[in-house]
Formats: sequence, C-alpha cells, structure tokens
Amino acid sequence: MEVNAFCSLLPGPSTTQTITILGWKMGGPGMALLSLLLWALPGATIMSIIALSPKFLQANHLQFMQPMVAAFLAYAVISMAPWIRKSTLNYAIFLVLGILGFIINSPVLFPLGIILGGFLSAKFNNYELPKQSNRPPIQIKWKNLVAFAIVFLVVGAVGLILSQNSEYLNVAQPIILFENTYRIGSLSFGGGNTLAAMSHDQYVVYHNRLTPQEFNNGLGLLQALPGPNFNFMVYVNSMAMKSFGYNTAYQFIGCLIGLIAVFMPGTLMVFFAYPIYNTLQSHRAIRLALDGIFAAALGFILTAALSINAYFWKNIESHIQHPQISIAVFALTLALLSTKKIPTPFIVLLVILMGWLLPV
Repeated sequence: MEVNAFCSLLPGPSTTQTITILGWKMGGPGMALLSLLLWALPGATIMSIIALSPKFLQANHLQFMQPMVAAFLAYAVISMAPWIRKSTLNYAIFLVLGILGFIINSPVLFPLGIILGGFLSAKFNNYELPKQSNRPPIQIKWKNLVAFAIVFLVVGAVGLILSQNSEYLNVAQPIILFENTYRIGSLSFGGGNTLAAMSHDQYVVYHNRLTPQEFNNGLGLLQALPGPNFNFMVYVNSMAMKSFGYNTAYQFIGCLIGLIAVFMPGTLMVFFAYPIYNTLQSHRAIRLALDGIFAAALGFILTAALSINAYFWKNIESHIQHPQISIAVFALTLALLSTKKIPTPFIVLLVILMGWLLPV
C-alpha cells in the first residue's frame, strides 16, 4: 500500500511503477526491469500488431470508435473530478487550464500548467492535510535523477538541431518522436488519461501526425487490452512513422520508440524518488503542490475531452454514416461506464460488434 501510494504521487504509469518497485525490492534492478517488461509487453505487442495492420484499422467494424472514445474521455473527467482535494483554487486550476488548453492548442501549456498548478497550490492553499508517519531516511541515489535529466536534455537538443535542417529530417523524425514521448511520460501526472490528453494535443492537434479517426481507433481499442494504458504510445508512434512515409520496418521502430521512451522516465524517477518518499510525506508545501499538480493534470484531461467531443459533435453529420446510431453509442457508453459493473473490454467489443453488423 505504501509503494502504491508513493507511485500515485509521481508522473508516469503508477501501476507499472508499483510493479517495478516490488520487483526491485524482491530481486534488485534486474528483477525490476523484468517485472516491467512482463507487465507491459503483452499489451504493447497487441498494440504493435494493430498499428502494423492497416486492413484492420480501416475496417468497417471500427466506425463507432469515435463516439465511444468521446464518451470515455467525458466519463474520465466526470469520475475523476471528485478526486480533486476540495478547494476553490484547485477547482479553478482544473477549469482554467482545461479551457485554456482547448483554446490555445499549444504543447507548451502542459509543462507550464503543471508548474503553475503546483506553485499556486503550495503558495495559497491553507487547508489541513492528513498526518503522515515519519520514517528513517533512505540513501538517495542521485545518479538516477542525473540519468533522467541527461536523456531529457540530450534527446531534446539533438532533435531540435536536426529538425532545423531539412536534409536531416528523415534522421530527425524518430529522435523527435522519442523526445516527445519521453517528455509526455515525464509530465503525465494522473496516469493514462493525462497521457491521452497530452498525446492528442501533440500528435493530432499541434503536429497532425495522426488523423482524429486514427487516434480514436487506437485509444478505443486500448480499453480492451491488458497492461498499462501507457502502451498507447506504442501505437501512436508507429502511426506517426507511417504518416511520415516510412516503411513497415521503421513503423516497428516507432513501436519500440513508444515502448522505451514512455516507460523510461517513470522508471528512472521511482528509483530516485523512492528513497525520499518520507520527506515528500512530511513536507507540507510539497504535498500541497501535488494537489495543484493533480488538478492541472485533470484540467488537461478536460482539454482532451473537449477537443475530441468538439470534433465528434461538429462533424457528426458530414463524416459519420450513421449519426443517430453514433449518438446512441455515445449515450450507451456513458451509461455502461456509469454503472461501474461492465468491464471496459466488453464495452469496446460491443461497439466493434455494432460496427461489424452495420454496413457503412
């Protein structure tokens, strides 16, 4: 329980980080890496197969993925909003950043919003916090933080330099995708929903690497797969490589980029931050900042929900063959999710079945 609570404070996939730390405590770094791979690989493999199967992605049975995903994101906001610690400021951070993200459509807003949310909460919130027990300090391993920062800076700098020179663009694209994915994995407070929000802004809205339909198909199918939702970046990067005109071999490299880059920052962070968990528990300003950071992360989920729903409702008549059925799928998905009794894989399979039975 302590490990899981600690991982929920960090950016990245909290379930994956929990499994990684448990492997580390039981068998050292090698067991930690093996635990991570065995947890992530099944879902990542299926996402890779989906991304490399154009006939499957273009089939009629996925025609109702868009309304289903719109409902999933709307429900994510509704279900996670009560998790915000009760404070007028925290709710304001959530709403203002969510709406600003929808209006501005700039990836710069994500890191700035995370920092601003944490600062405002630490500075101006004054509510009581639950008491935490003090534990003896553990030696901090600074090399993991150094490795985290070096990868972030080196990959970002190389990608920026290469992207400014068109003759190196083919070489630069995989590096740029690695940097984008590493940055998203480094800032995804709030888990898979925040990652979906950031990747939608980065890959669909800002850079046009994926069409909204491609993005929604992958995000919808992800709900039916085992493993962490961060495996979505395997699909996203492979599809991005395809949009750049690369062949199947390079699209598979895109899958590897997504798998490695999205899990690396969270893994490095847990090995650095776990020894100072006791300090994080007892420091009031840090605990308040984390409340603001969570509110900001949920705000960006609201951004993704607004963006995807705006596209769906705006184009429902022109781009969708069965608008009435699409509206029914949206409402049905929300209703089934609200019951909390139907597992999401069954909802996805039901929507695919509907698409298979109805002609385009």
